[in-house]
Amino acid sequence: MTPLLADLACWWLQAGLLLGAALVIPAAVRLRDPATRLRVAQAALIAALALPLVQPAPRGGGTGDSNVRTAFSLVVPDERAAAPGAPSLETVVLAALAAGAFLRLGWLGAGLLRLRALRRSARPLSPVPASVVSAAARVGATAELLVSSEVASPLAIGWRRPAVILPERFDALEAAEQEAVACHELLHVKRRDSRAVLLEELARALFWSQPAAWKLLSGISLAREQAIDGDVVRSTGDRRSYLRALARLAQFAQEAPSGALPFHSRSHLLRRVAHLAKEVPMSRRNLALATTAAAVLLLLVGAAGAAAVPFGRSEGDSGAEPAASSAASPSDAVREGVSGGVPGGVAGGVAGGVRGGVAEGADDGDVLKVGGDVKEPVVVSNVPPTYPEEARKNRIQGRVIVEAVISEKGIVTKVRAVESPDPMLTESALEAVKKWTYRPATKKGKPVKVFLTATVSFKLS
Repeated sequence: MTPLLADLACWWLQAGLLLGAALVIPAAVRLRDPATRLRVAQAALIAALALPLVQPAPRGGGTGDSNVRTAFSLVVPDERAAAPGAPSLETVVLAALAAGAFLRLGWLGAGLLRLRALRRSARPLSPVPASVVSAAARVGATAELLVSSEVASPLAIGWRRPAVILPERFDALEAAEQEAVACHELLHVKRRDSRAVLLEELARALFWSQPAAWKLLSGISLAREQAIDGDVVRSTGDRRSYLRALARLAQFAQEAPSGALPFHSRSHLLRRVAHLAKEVPMSRRNLALATTAAAVLLLLVGAAGAAAVPFGRSEGDSGAEPAASSAASPSDAVREGVSGGVPGGVAGGVAGGVRGGVAEGADDGDVLKVGGDVKEPVVVSNVPPTYPEEARKNRIQGRVIVEAVISEKGIVTKVRAVESPDPMLTESALEAVKKWTYRPATKKGKPVKVFLTATVSFKLS
């Protein structure tokens, strides 16, 4: 798996966990207030979108110290791995995600055009009933009032030039019912809900493959309507008339169903009526406690998700342990190099290698970390690793993180792997890194030994 696909998978899993928690936690802590549930759900949605921007820094390698810097990174592509013209897995996945998002955005664009046409075909409400005038004064919001035979339920649209479109049978409602319905739609206008709904639909397009996002967005829509239902009742003081108005509108919709309108659904009507009929306001204390508990639990879930499936994992990481060489200590790496390399390497390597490598690397006591007065080493030459043929055939790829010590002479010593997806890639990376040379790190102008963390990425085309 390529780094991009690995990070996309981590984002999908983290977002699913966070959004799923946002569905469950408010009910678990008995957060009944719709307005607060709406804000919690919207905050969870924003957090899910922002997850790639708030990931914790990747943990350091074998030193356990985040101050050890990755001073060099190298990508080893495999141009021969894929047949000419054959799309890679990354290309296929990205194309599928983009196609789904574009289809959803196309649906969104078509919906906006449908609303625009609906507005143009509607006629002005004239004369304006006294009940609607009273509702506008009560709410403190104004909008263009229209009537259309193409809608069965009232709806508020637009944010720069808001409009409320009413069904033809609006005049069949009683005055108190008309006022309650008008209050509801004008509250949507006052809160600029059309803009919020548009942003939520954009988020839905981005998260089209995330089931938890669809469920949460449905809950956001319900919570928004329930919050406004409560505001209407508190404003008018007439719960009975509002419940009658909702029932009459549902009857109108059944008798003369209209075409489906984008962003508007009557599927929540029964739940809205049930909530309104048995609504029990929460005390301020209980509301504060439930809100705090929900926020803390969501933060814990988000942190747990980031820790469980962090971004920047090895491309080939499938939960397996690193190769044996990854866990070896610096002294083990030296011993393994001698036992495995002497038969063919003594003639050309011992004279310069033992003196410059083992002797200088025998003591880590004076090895410094880059930072502050210690200036990082500068690469002079690097030998690119070879892609193991067996790894090519088996489609093995991934990232090898190598830790080493750079001596005062700029020679790489005590090289070892701290993370690797496969022993073959580990061996190739270590052999290459051993041959790199650097302009030594300096402290106050004097060469010093420092730790180095290098990343070698093996990537199949």
